[in-house]
Amino acid sequence: MGMRFRRLLPLLFAVALPAQQPATPPGGAPVPWETISIHVTDPAHADNGFEHNVANGLSQHAMTINFFIAAAYTFTIFPTKDLIEGLPDWAKDTKYDVEARVAPEDAAAYKKLTSLSIPDTARAFATQQYTGEMLMDQALLEDRFHIKMHTELRERNVFLLTVAKGGIKMKAAADPAHGSAIFDAGHTSGRGIGHISGKGIPVSFIGNILSMPAGGIVVDQSGDVGQYDFELHFAPQNMDTAAAGASNDPDFFTAIQEQLGLKLTRGKAQVPVVVIDHIEKPSDN
Repeated sequence: MGMRFRRLLPLLFAVALPAQQPATPPGGAPVPWETISIHVTDPAHADNGFEHNVANGLSQHAMTINFFIAAAYTFTIFPTKDLIEGLPDWAKDTKYDVEARVAPEDAAAYKKLTSLSIPDTARAFATQQYTGEMLMDQALLEDRFHIKMHTELRERNVFLLTVAKGGIKMKAAADPAHGSAIFDAGHTSGRGIGHISGKGIPVSFIGNILSMPAGGIVVDQSGDVGQYDFELHFAPQNMDTAAAGASNDPDFFTAIQEQLGLKLTRGKAQVPVVVIDHIEKPSDN
């Protein structure tokens, strides 16, 4: 899957602080960055934010640093501002272009650690283990933004994920060792539909994926440890009225009950929050 997937889309929250890290992180040991270039985004091109991996590094355009911090330090697919405290205004508002590359001899190792499977990613998130890719992101932030942080539990408004009346309606995973997920909110397809499909996905990680259409933090309280294959079709709430009205699918919250056998209810919970102790504007390239 690769952790960049979670920034492009591809929430699991274990209500605990990051655990002791293993000698070898999930995905493999981080490799050093050979070059890092950071520039404030040209205002003329600041509305087109994107991020993707290249063969030997990453390219990030028109992204605020809080998004990058969330990807480096939180165990989430869709970062949210509710999981970061202490950022100065410039870090919330200024958009940056980031180009980072590893040395040619490290390209194969980099590709491996950015290709972590969904089941392995889910296990890493469940046990609060930083992946090799997350550690590389942290190294970039520490080197160029001189960031210092710690994690604390904070009470937040959340969606609680439980098993709906009648039980799970998804199929047991045909191939639990491998996983995939596709998310389409209708914007890319232009079809005015919402569609999420997954294979080999644990319920905890399904909650992770559902956080974006839910519009908030999802905390898994299902108690289900199985892996599933599923299809979810719903009428997106963020589409214009005409497009949403053209859909014959149920609203998102109804759809997850009818099609997945899961339920989201509003509540409060203690979740890990990244507290920024120190951060500076990026040093010169």
